[in-house]
Formats: sequence, structure tokens, C-alpha cells
Amino acid sequence: MRTGQENFDRFSKEPIPRVHRLKSLEKGLRLLEAFGPDAPSMTLTELAQRCGFHLSTVQRLTATLSQLGYLKRDHQKRYHLGLKVVRLGFHVTQSIALKNFLLPYLYDLFKLVDESVNLFLHEGDEVVIVERLEKRRILQYFLHTGSSLPMYCTAAGKAILSHLKESEIDEYLKRVPLTAFTPYTITDPGILMKELRACKSRGFAVNQQELGLGACAIGVAILDKEGTPQGAVSVASPQQHFRMQTVREKILKPLMETARIASEFLGFQEKGKGRNGR
Repeated sequence: MRTGQENFDRFSKEPIPRVHRLKSLEKGLRLLEAFGPDAPSMTLTELAQRCGFHLSTVQRLTATLSQLGYLKRDHQKRYHLGLKVVRLGFHVTQSIALKNFLLPYLYDLFKLVDESVNLFLHEGDEVVIVERLEKRRILQYFLHTGSSLPMYCTAAGKAILSHLKESEIDEYLKRVPLTAFTPYTITDPGILMKELRACKSRGFAVNQQELGLGACAIGVAILDKEGTPQGAVSVASPQQHFRMQTVREKILKPLMETARIASEFLGFQEKGKGRNGR
């Protein structure tokens, strides 16, 4: 049986196996990259000439990419970048803007609570650290900007999961094995679902040594204008410093305020409140 450390190492450091390159994927990406300010729209022939592909190859690629929403053909049979590409670009831009906007608030939170502060973004079935202000190292392994962590055993991840629809959580639980990192990791889907309902009800999630022994955290989700969780802010501390009474008295209010500011930046408005806060 693997230890929690071995499970984490396997999760975070597993080498990418050598595989054959997908030439069709490479060609599809090259075709998308062919568009630019000097060529916002092109015919099949123009695409073939610009990419150096055979016309039949371009026909197959454009048909697939159009069906997936990455290309759009107009009435003149010219191809443009589709909505999916725009959304991808917006997601990246929005993530960078959120981090830059929130950074001074994260520093204020860091100084106020005197514990490590993290900004996470939701990425697939994981959470990714996009900013980390570390008070002290509380895990045996090193976490840094860009580190990916499981959702089900982190405060940030559980905060995000708690704001998903139950049908989405069910799908997540079907996809993701609940591997034990410590004896405290929740590995029963029913218990985790009950915990997520409690998280949503109280407005925050807690991780008490579920990812690593001696490490605890509290997290609050960041919501967009649709109420969809896009990330979370968390405060982490060693287990010996983590007492719920202290958390409620010292950490919870400024943490929730920081997450609220981030959510408002993404357009979220609490029910019953207009733009003037009423």
C-alpha cells in the first residue's frame, strides 16, 4: 500500500510518458495559428497555401474544427476563428487580470492573518496555485505557483466543488478516484458529498490534514457572474495552530471578504443586491 507521500509524489511528479506525436493535432493547431491581423479570414485555398497543406487535408481539418466551434464559415465560404478560440483567450486573460487585481488584497490578507495565503484557479478536475504567499513551509513537499492539487482533499478544491451542481459533482466522483493521502483523507463518496453540502451551507471549506499530515487550511470559492466557481482563496497553517475558534475569530471574515472582492471582480452579485449594494 502506498503512503500519502508516495501518492502525492505519483500525483504531482509522474513523468510524462514518451508517446507518438499526433500529427493531425499538430496540423489543426498550425491551421488555427495561421489566422492573424493580416489574415482574419481565409478560404480553403488560402489556408492551404498559408499552411503548406494539401487542400484535402485543409478540408478535413476545417470541417472538424468548425464542428467543434473553433472555426466559423461565413456566407462567402471564408473561415474565421470561432467562439471557442475567443473563449479560451478570454479565460487566460481573465485569469491574469484576476491575479493582478487581487494581489494587493492577498498581501493585506497575508499580513492580517499571519499565515500562508493561496489563490487557486479551477482547472479540469484539479486546482492550480496561481499565487502563493508563504508564511512557513508546512508540508514535506514543496508547493509553488503552477502546482496542481486534487480537489477532494484541499480546502480550495472542496470550496469549488461545493458550488457545482450535484449532477456535476456526481460526474466528478465517477471520474476521479478518491485516493488516500493521509488517514484523514475522505475516500467515501457519500461522506464527501455530505461534507460538500455543509461547505456550501456555511460558505467555506476546511481541510484538516487531508492532503498532508500537519497541514490544515480553510478556503472560500470565487464565483463569476453566473455563480460558477472559477477558483478559491485559502489560508493554510500548521495543524498545531489550526483551531476552529481562532479561525472563526481571526481568519474567516477577512478571507471571505477577499473572496467576495474577487467574485465581484468577475461580475458576481449576491442575490438581493444590485449594483449599489441594495
